[in-house]
Amino acid sequence: MSIPNFVTWYKLPSYNFRIYDYETKQLSTSKTLDFKCNQFEYKPKHVEDKTDDKLIEYAEILIFERNQILSSKALKLKFDYFDNSFKYSDDKIFYRNHSNNIKNFLKRFMKKDHLEYDPIDIYEEKYYASTYRAGLTYAKPGIYDCWTYDFKFFYPIIMSSKEFMISKKKGEIKKISKIKSKFEYGVYNIQINSNDENFNKVFAFSEDNYYTHHSLNFVSWYNKKYKANIQMTLLSEDALIYDKNFLVEGGHLFYCWYMRLSELKAEFPKNKLIKSLGSTAWGELQSRKTIIKTEDEIINENLNIGVDFDKDYYIKKVVMKNDEELYYLIPTKEKIYEFNLRIKAFITDLARIKMAKIALNNIEDVIRIQTDSITYIRSIEHNIDNFILDNDKTGKFHIKN
Repeated sequence: MSIPNFVTWYKLPSYNFRIYDYETKQLSTSKTLDFKCNQFEYKPKHVEDKTDDKLIEYAEILIFERNQILSSKALKLKFDYFDNSFKYSDDKIFYRNHSNNIKNFLKRFMKKDHLEYDPIDIYEEKYYASTYRAGLTYAKPGIYDCWTYDFKFFYPIIMSSKEFMISKKKGEIKKISKIKSKFEYGVYNIQINSNDENFNKVFAFSEDNYYTHHSLNFVSWYNKKYKANIQMTLLSEDALIYDKNFLVEGGHLFYCWYMRLSELKAEFPKNKLIKSLGSTAWGELQSRKTIIKTEDEIINENLNIGVDFDKDYYIKKVVMKNDEELYYLIPTKEKIYEFNLRIKAFITDLARIKMAKIALNNIEDVIRIQTDSITYIRSIEHNIDNFILDNDKTGKFHIKN
């Protein structure tokens, strides 16, 4: 199989890039990634693995795993991780990286009707950005004999499920006057107070007191099941609420994608490219358009920037590179997201609730929760599909965080 040239790279503490060119076999350090070829970031789990030898080794691993996917019997239409056959209208080649490969795999197998969904509006984004959007985490520091269970293919399973819903239409800002026994699909400004030790282990509090219906309905469920008294206080009558008639099951959009991915994974269970095609897909669907500007460029172009979404450009982050500040800006007066999929806030919230309910079944034995894995002080019995003992994380460990 022919191999188009590509580079592997990782980011240095100086924000420069350490680069390996597969064709020339040369290593270099550069301020930019300006190559007319495919570019793949090397992201090891441990910072000490960011070495030249590992960067070179990663290039060989990429070739091996790419060739495995190409040889797959699960895909009728071959998927080439290195494919450079596509060209833009100006005849420039579409070069590959991890991000656009994940998106292209999604586009190939997910339902196309999402193209007709309403674009996500800036007022929706304001609500999403005010929620807590990371995985569930908890740790009880100490040295333990550990049994760790991982929920395999956690996010792909959620994405392709019936319980995960996505709205085709924009939400409406509606007035609510009291705490409800069951909250409609949406985002609410509500304060949650708890002195319940077990609840606090499995719940992610929002600094800004914005929660989706998943979290709020979980509070009601917990109070009823455990005869608890977790308090909810309405902070604002305004809430972002979606019409249930325009909600679509995740399975409708992603089931075909999930099945092809599962078949690939069954064929090549150790292939990390296949794992990334699934595990990071939900994040890629939330990717926003971002432009990078220096302070001089912002002044010269008279850009209206700020940390308020009412500005023309929202400041996502500021990074120092080579003694110069780089502003990562999101244009707010145009389409914010590449995909019209209202996943942000909702998918991570549903994921946390799923893990919380699993953890509560043996809560006295739980010593660590990390997104899609739970560590216990003993082996547990369960009948949960894909919740599997991880031998690499089972044994005597020092739990720090």
